[in-house]
Amino acid sequence: MIENVKKIIKNDFKATIKNPIVIIVLVALLILPSLYSIINIYACWDPYEDTDNLDYIIVNNDNPVTVNGTTYNYGDKVVSTLQNNSNFNWVYKDEDEARELLRNGTYYAAIIIPEDFSEDVLSVYSGNPQQAQIEYVDNEKVSPVAPKITSKAAERVSNEINNAINEEYNTQNYLTSNAVTLQQTQVQNTSTTNSTNATTSTAVSESMTVQNVRNYFHSPTTLNNYSYYEADNYAQQVTPFYTVLAAWVGCIILVALLSTKPVVDEEKYSPSEIYFGKMALFLVLNICQSIVTFIGLNLLGVQIVNPLAMILSMIAIGMAFMIVIYSLVSVFGNVGKALALIILVFQISGTNGIYPIEIMSSLFGGLMPYLPMTYGILMLKDAVFGIAMPNFTINLGLLLIFPLAAIALSIIVKEKVDKRAKYFERELGKSNLFELRK
Repeated sequence: MIENVKKIIKNDFKATIKNPIVIIVLVALLILPSLYSIINIYACWDPYEDTDNLDYIIVNNDNPVTVNGTTYNYGDKVVSTLQNNSNFNWVYKDEDEARELLRNGTYYAAIIIPEDFSEDVLSVYSGNPQQAQIEYVDNEKVSPVAPKITSKAAERVSNEINNAINEEYNTQNYLTSNAVTLQQTQVQNTSTTNSTNATTSTAVSESMTVQNVRNYFHSPTTLNNYSYYEADNYAQQVTPFYTVLAAWVGCIILVALLSTKPVVDEEKYSPSEIYFGKMALFLVLNICQSIVTFIGLNLLGVQIVNPLAMILSMIAIGMAFMIVIYSLVSVFGNVGKALALIILVFQISGTNGIYPIEIMSSLFGGLMPYLPMTYGILMLKDAVFGIAMPNFTINLGLLLIFPLAAIALSIIVKEKVDKRAKYFERELGKSNLFELRK
């Protein structure tokens, strides 16, 4: 058996190197998976930081209100707040034009400040307070993601305005109700200075006292953030998913275009000899695919904490996928290719690659432990962000179960179904609608 396996391997590599056209095609097969990964990663390099190219309409209909000789225009304050936010490209329109541009999909979202905005803000002093309204309008048909980004911005703007109004109102009330205490504090401060500096000390003390009060009412609490394995950008976060996905796609490309049959004298070899003999070429090409993808990720500038673990993991993942997919096609022919595609469909949503599995359908949650990409993604997350032992070892062990099971089942099944599979494909080929297994 071993000698026949060696002959099949030798014939494959002879056929590969003696034809320049074959070499060109094989090089293309090595590059395609890396392009799939790199293009997807580059396309979403940092989408939540590059929103400054995203147009966002502002409509300010607010009418100023004069109270006790002082004119207030809180609509202008909202606009100033937005102008200080450089995350979007703010565009100023009148209301009718804005609504039409949103309806026809030219823009994603708009913030509309009504005519009575300042009046409602100041109603707190009238004894009949009214909530001031700001309208947020978007078009969810245009993009599934843009409205999520713009709505979060609208919420932040609303919170900032609420904080500013509360700060102003509460600060005034606090300073009025605590005027005696504040005055006593100022006197204590000025008593320790000479008369020349008294006025300056009082002014500085009063300014610091008032500023502290304003800070408190603007933000009574603060949130301190800390992240384990903090990502440099969104591209780094999606690299494990798209790299593993590209590995599976690369394997499908190989089995779709290369033959799982011996180059010559198929009848002189047993099904098992063909299975192991042909596997070598696929594994060698698959390893090359992983190396090319790794080089591409580094040229792209993706931050990888442990490059050695990354390349070794990519090779191990690629070989595991290749054995599984090659086994399906070697045993079941074109039906095996279809099975590989079906498995791919479930793995895109069911492997916790981008979206948390907890928010997906329970179907995907149940399938997740039985999908090989699950463990490949977990391994690459460790390599990209930092290895957490023993999780890495466990995931590697679980990943290896799939190719070992594929080899064991192929040895058992291939001998029994090989003739039936050939008959099945010959019958399909008679219709001239399907390609015979290569």
